[in-house]
Amino acid sequence: MQILNVEEAVSIATEISKAISGILTENVDVFIAPSFNALYSVGKAIKGTKLKLCGQNMYFRDKGAFTGEISPDSLIDAGCEYVLLGHSERRRIFGESDAVINQKVKKALEKGLKPVLCIGETAKEKENNQTETVIQTQIEKSLADIPREQLNQIVIAYEPVWAINNKFLNPDSEIKTATPDEAEKIHVFIRKLLINKYGEDIGRNIPIQYGGSMKASNCEGLLNIAEINGGLIGGASLSADKLKPIIEAAVKLGK
Repeated sequence: MQILNVEEAVSIATEISKAISGILTENVDVFIAPSFNALYSVGKAIKGTKLKLCGQNMYFRDKGAFTGEISPDSLIDAGCEYVLLGHSERRRIFGESDAVINQKVKKALEKGLKPVLCIGETAKEKENNQTETVIQTQIEKSLADIPREQLNQIVIAYEPVWAINNKFLNPDSEIKTATPDEAEKIHVFIRKLLINKYGEDIGRNIPIQYGGSMKASNCEGLLNIAEINGGLIGGASLSADKLKPIIEAAVKLGK
């Protein structure tokens, strides 16, 4: 709910598309996730470009009397290839459980959408040394009963809640981006967890993004970490000028 005007959303998407058109390589994908009301218009504006479209959320039913929810078919109709699921704000503000997120992941895969599964611990959980337990639980429950052959369609996004600049998520704690050492430790843990659970061939190849106040000033240090395969960008995605340096760093580092 940062960009409230469809015309502005289209303008930002168009600027981003132009900014990255000459720098993207085949192994780097960039998606943007505008609000639902702007998805269709933004999808039309970026059709045929290198920029891909992502929904911010969806329900796990195709259609029906589910007022206020978004059908996966509506996302597909708008041109989406990706959908964010289990975002920290959905989990922490709106109370979505791992079981609900699991149903959403299954439905997205059924429909051919690529789920970006968001995971991460709060400041309190970090202080209580619960980070690894929280992350393991979120991954195992959110991906429960997912067929092995579908796991290559999933992206994991680690977003430490304590590093996200949102007063509703962090009313009583200082906002600070994870240091490269902190980020590396958790990304290595996630990678080992995926390999142990799904085997080297699958676990090694599931992309893991870092999402927690990544910006031009810190992106290279974070993206230089072997197990960080990309970024889930918040505030820095709201303009081409802020996003382009991050994309350039990703391309430079082969992410």
